[in-house]
Amino acid sequence: MEERDWLVLLNLIQELTSLSATRLLEAFGSARAVFQATEEQLRGVERITPKLAERLIAQGRRPEVVAEELSRARAAGCTIVTRVDETYPNILRTIHDPPPALYRKGTWGEEDQPAIAIVGSRRASLYGQQTAQRLAYDLALRGVTIVSGLARGIDAAAHRGALQADGRTVAVLGSGLDQLYPPEHHALAEQVTRHGVLLSEYPMGSPPLSYHFPRRNRLISGLSAGVVIVEAAHRSGALITADCALEQGREVFAVPGKVDSITSHGTHHLLKQGARLVTSVEDIVEELGLAATVETVSSRSPATRAEGVTDEEWTLMHHLRADEPCDVDTLTAKTGWTASACTSTLLGLELRHLVKQLPGKRFVPWS
Repeated sequence: MEERDWLVLLNLIQELTSLSATRLLEAFGSARAVFQATEEQLRGVERITPKLAERLIAQGRRPEVVAEELSRARAAGCTIVTRVDETYPNILRTIHDPPPALYRKGTWGEEDQPAIAIVGSRRASLYGQQTAQRLAYDLALRGVTIVSGLARGIDAAAHRGALQADGRTVAVLGSGLDQLYPPEHHALAEQVTRHGVLLSEYPMGSPPLSYHFPRRNRLISGLSAGVVIVEAAHRSGALITADCALEQGREVFAVPGKVDSITSHGTHHLLKQGARLVTSVEDIVEELGLAATVETVSSRSPATRAEGVTDEEWTLMHHLRADEPCDVDTLTAKTGWTASACTSTLLGLELRHLVKQLPGKRFVPWS
């Protein structure tokens, strides 16, 4: 077997944390050497217990499971990349406990840098979801990849915001890629795969166990230049992601919320501890120095008139810009039309995919 196969074999030992795997690889120089070590040598590595040493030796006697795992991954349309592969995300190599192997469905490449994580409460308010979706949309317009966890609430809103901007997005799962969770997000996961990538460190068939999610949060922050927290209670998993970001030297941002909301407690605590206050996408772009490195999509109005567009529709479209989402009240002021006239015209444009509606009933040209 090649070194990448030994890394896959190492990753299949679920009792072994990524940190312990890293210590083993540093101690022995390669995954192959780890499986060739004696029990005494293995137990000489920090945190390797007698039971775990026995498990490593037993796993080394079963190299055939690698071929089985590769076959399961292929059947699910997934690719396994390891630390020795060029396609392994370089930014993850900078954290202290990168997984030996990653399961991937979709593509990860140079276009996914810079990336920003947007995470928060699963029980998000409408305000929180709209804010996450708007921030993701505005960042994606500027060429920033959005990273999140595909969970209900803020995570899903962040992915959808990036997709609405035709941007790139990455979802890091707390289960095997063939055990998608939550199940109602299958359609969203397919969209993410077409416009980014699903990632997991967990082998095929791994269920969404509760302790998997805190572990995967370090990958969400590790893949990103910064983490934006939108709504989080005191014990929210999003705060674990914020802690991971700080340990990894990433920036932490927080969006303020209602003072009497449970899901504001965590974000307000972060702000008191020094997290960067976010009220608009510019707060993120300026703090990370992304303004000079990202490209904003064209904000010009349509250059050519599509077939079948009426004079009224064409007039309205010229008041819409990709970088300045516009609500109905603003459009009525610009056109002098009634609100009902603007709304009915927008509906016709939406149905023909010429105009796109964003959270908060704001509109932009379809890109």
